[in-house]
Amino acid sequence: MDNVAETQESFSLNVGSDLTEKLLTLSSDIVLYICPKGKIKKAIGQSNKLRGLTQSWVGKSWKSVVTVESKLKIDQLLKFEKKSSENSAKHINHSLGNGVYLPVSYSTLNCEKEGFVVAVGKELSQLASLQQKLVSAQQTLEKDFIKLRHIETQYRSLFDLSSSPILICEADENTVVEINPASAEALGCKIDKAKGKNIQIFFREDEKQRIVDLLKTAELGKKETLKAQLIDKKEVSLEISCFRQENKLFHLIQIFDFSLPHPKFLDNSSFKNIEEAIRKSPDAFLVCDVSGKISFANEAFLDLAEVTSIGQDSNLMSWLGRGRVDFSVMQKTIEENGVLKLFSTQITGNGSSVHVEICGVELELEKERTYAFSIRNISRRLMDNTESTPHLSRSAEQLSELVGQLPLKDIVSETTDLIEKLCIEAALNLSLNNRVSAAEMLGLSRQSLYVKMRKLNIGDDE
Repeated sequence: MDNVAETQESFSLNVGSDLTEKLLTLSSDIVLYICPKGKIKKAIGQSNKLRGLTQSWVGKSWKSVVTVESKLKIDQLLKFEKKSSENSAKHINHSLGNGVYLPVSYSTLNCEKEGFVVAVGKELSQLASLQQKLVSAQQTLEKDFIKLRHIETQYRSLFDLSSSPILICEADENTVVEINPASAEALGCKIDKAKGKNIQIFFREDEKQRIVDLLKTAELGKKETLKAQLIDKKEVSLEISCFRQENKLFHLIQIFDFSLPHPKFLDNSSFKNIEEAIRKSPDAFLVCDVSGKISFANEAFLDLAEVTSIGQDSNLMSWLGRGRVDFSVMQKTIEENGVLKLFSTQITGNGSSVHVEICGVELELEKERTYAFSIRNISRRLMDNTESTPHLSRSAEQLSELVGQLPLKDIVSETTDLIEKLCIEAALNLSLNNRVSAAEMLGLSRQSLYVKMRKLNIGDDE
C-alpha cells in the first residue's frame, strides 16, 4: 500500500501546469484565471469563436463582461467559505451587445497558494435554445387549447340557443349523444333523459324500421329527408346528414315540427318602407354590377355626385377620385374578404370633390353578382383634424435648417427619399396594403415598387 501511495504522490507532482490547463480546457468550454479582486488575468476558450471572445475579456473585471442580474452571482462565486475551496455551478450571462448574451454555467476553485481563482465554465447556448423552443411549443399548445375551448364554447352556445331542433346520434347503436333544448321540446322529453337512448323510442312502432333504413341510407353520403310520426302522433320531418369524428360515424338530425308556428316574413308594405328609408338616407347608397354600372342610387348619392339623375350607362368609376384603380381595390377587397369596410377615397362632382368612406358587400340578384355600397361624407371630420395632421411644410422647415450643415446634393437626396416614402405609404394605405394597386396609383411597375420599399425600409420584403 505504501508503494501505491508513493507512486500516486510522485505522479501528481509530475503533472505540470500545462497539462492541467489542457485537461481543464478539454473538460469545459471556458477557463478563466481571476485575481481575488475579480480581474481576469487569463482566459481560455475551447472553440475558435470562444477564443476570440474570451481574449477580449483579459484585463477587464469579470463583472464588466456580464449582464446586470449576473453581477451578484459573480460575488458569490468569488467568495469562499473557510472550510471550502470551491463553489458550485451558477448560471452567468455574458453580454454580447444588442440584447444578445452568452449563457455559461461557472464553477470556481480557490487557488490561494497561486494567488488566483479558476473559473471553469460550460456553455449553455444549445440548452437555452432547446428551452426556448420548448417554451414556444408550450405557448403554441396553450394557444391552440384556448382556441379549441373558444370554438367549443361557441359551438355549444350556438347549439343550445338555436331555435331549430337538432340532435346528434352515434351511428353504431343509433343512440343520442347530443340534443339541444329545441329538439327536446319537439320530442317531448328532457335533455338528460334523452342522452344515451335509441332514436327509435321517440317514434311510433310502425315508423321505427323506416327510421333505421333512413339512417343507413344517409351513411352512404346522401342527405335524406323523411316525414314520420312521434309517439304522440305529432308529425315531423327529419333531415339527416353524416359526419366523422375520431374514427366514428355520427348522424346529424334536424327536426322540422309542423305543429310549430312558422316565422313571419316581411310583407310588401315592409319592403316599401325599407326602400323608402334607403332613398331618404343621409348616407349615399348605390347598387352596381361587377363592371361598375349603376342600377340604383339614392338621393344622397345624387347630391354627392352633383347630378340630378343617374343615366342608364352611368358608371361608379366616373365619380371615384382614382377611377378604375379605386374600383379595382374595392372589388378585390370584397372578393377576398366578403366585405369592404371604411375605404377612403374621394367622390368628384362637377368641378369639386369630397372625401368619403365606402363600405360594401356582394349580393347575388337573379344569379348575377352585384355590389351594394354605402358612402359617407367625411370632409368635415378631416377639417376638424387638420391641426393634428403632419404637413410636409414642417418637414421642409426642418430640412431647410440643414443648409450649411450638409452639402446640397445630400439635402436634395434626403428630401426625395422623404417624399417617395410619404407617397408610397399613402398609396399602400389607400389601397388597403394591396401592392399591385399601389404600384398602379404611383405609375410604377410592381418590381420597381418593391425595390423602393426595400430601399426606404417600408413594410416586409416579399
